[in-house]
Amino acid sequence: MIRSFGVTVQGALRARSIETTEENLLLLKYEPESVWGYVEVHIEQGPVLENVGLPLGSVKGIAGQTRLKVTVKGTQGHAGTVPMNMRQDPMVAAAELIVFLESLCKQPDYYLSYDGQCTSSTVESLAGSLVCTVGEISTWPSASNVIPGQVTFTVDVRAMDDSGREAIIYEFSNRLYHICDRRSVFCNVERKHDANAVVCDPGLSTQLKSASYTALKRITGEDPGDVPVLMSGAGHDAMAMSHLTKVGMLFVRCRGGISHSPAEHVLDDDVWAAGMAVLAFLETLL
Repeated sequence: MIRSFGVTVQGALRARSIETTEENLLLLKYEPESVWGYVEVHIEQGPVLENVGLPLGSVKGIAGQTRLKVTVKGTQGHAGTVPMNMRQDPMVAAAELIVFLESLCKQPDYYLSYDGQCTSSTVESLAGSLVCTVGEISTWPSASNVIPGQVTFTVDVRAMDDSGREAIIYEFSNRLYHICDRRSVFCNVERKHDANAVVCDPGLSTQLKSASYTALKRITGEDPGDVPVLMSGAGHDAMAMSHLTKVGMLFVRCRGGISHSPAEHVLDDDVWAAGMAVLAFLETLL
């Protein structure tokens, strides 16, 4: 066994006589003309399929993502000795910023102004896909009797419309500096990650939807009704594969829409239905 401390992935592979030079990796590269397409089956990671009572859904696209790191710096002080009107408290400034972000993402049409880059159609597209999340927050120093000197939090913005996502980030950043100036604290925003939205191939999506209908009808012997077409707010391997070929996705119902948790669960019958749908899809290609 090779200890992970101080060992690179390349070093571990070399220890097993696997050379990972750039030249060797290029030999493994697929050429677009050699690939017909890519289909991915994944749990939904959301509650929609469970809510409509169906095990399968076709995916129309994967939301673009931007992750920000926001740092708010104020003046550290004793909780009992600094008067309220003399404080430069980064915690309350961060709280105001987070609440504003929630309002902005719930009602983008109220905050965004229409110009050459942000049109009415852009704002309308955000209504069905925009989600914003603060997933991490930290303070320094972290003590119950101290006004913190610095607060850091993350922002995750996702939407199917890339220009709309940029408009949200611009509006949040613009309002952020106004709030920080008013509260006499320093604020800084760093972009940590960006990924553009991916639209699934319409033909593949239609085929997967039809295959899901066929599979559910075979399993139950009844008309399952209309198979849902969903948008994915989570990132998937299909995003990377879209640079190589056309992509399609099939979602499988999961309990409570829970994901990335020990409580994540999918029924065996739903996995079986997904397998039957893939089989029905392949049958249309023969």
